Amino acid sequence: MSEENLIQYIDIEKNFLGKKPIFTDINLTINSGEFVFLTGISGAGKSTMFNLLLGTETPNEGRVIYRNYDVHKLPKRKIRHHRRSIGMVFQDYKLLTNKSSRENISIPLKIANSSKNDIDYKLNELALKLNIEHLLDQNVETLSGGEQQLVAIARAAIHLPDVILADEPTANLDQKMALKIFNIFERLNAEGITVIIATHDIHLIKSHKKKENAFRANSERSFHAFRNFSIHDCKNRIK
Repeated sequence: MSEENLIQYIDIEKNFLGKKPIFTDINLTINSGEFVFLTGISGAGKSTMFNLLLGTETPNEGRVIYRNYDVHKLPKRKIRHHRRSIGMVFQDYKLLTNKSSRENISIPLKIANSSKNDIDYKLNELALKLNIEHLLDQNVETLSGGEQQLVAIARAAIHLPDVILADEPTANLDQKMALKIFNIFERLNAEGITVIIATHDIHLIKSHKKKENAFRANSERSFHAFRNFSIHDCKNRIK
């Protein structure tokens, strides 16, 4: 697994409309190929961390470095390319409910002007890998919440992004489906995709089989970074 610095949050401060900062002095480095949890209560700033990386929000202080460039100094013409290297999974799925699973999953490839043959090949290969072939030709509004999230993950992964950001991906799911979702993220990570999951579900993190890195937001809405983190044995706090 590569130890390349993929993402760096450097001295980040963020507030909205002059209010008290959501967080200050945030420093975090995520290496290529890592599996990272962002944990904390609602409102702690987990989604904001994702938005800073996507470039949809700007820090009041500090820099967000992706690979070797500052996200917030990118010219507009390069922002779209930057975002295409990131797959996004949402709590509420954000699928086109009047379309089939196949149509939803293929959207990133169509935006990239991939050929029909390329789309069909990649979609069928990924569906087999994620065991969702039976969902492809169903309209997404007929699917359960868990099935819709599986489709959403496939959509995020179809164009082989460098990183997948998942914002509370299991919040509306039962425990069995939530574990299935986490197992899929593990498989994608094993193939080299960096995975960052924002969640407040500590029980699911404890059930995770591997020792992971974590970035935890406490009740005072400030962040602490943990390296070499085991949910059963927190050690080596860093800032």
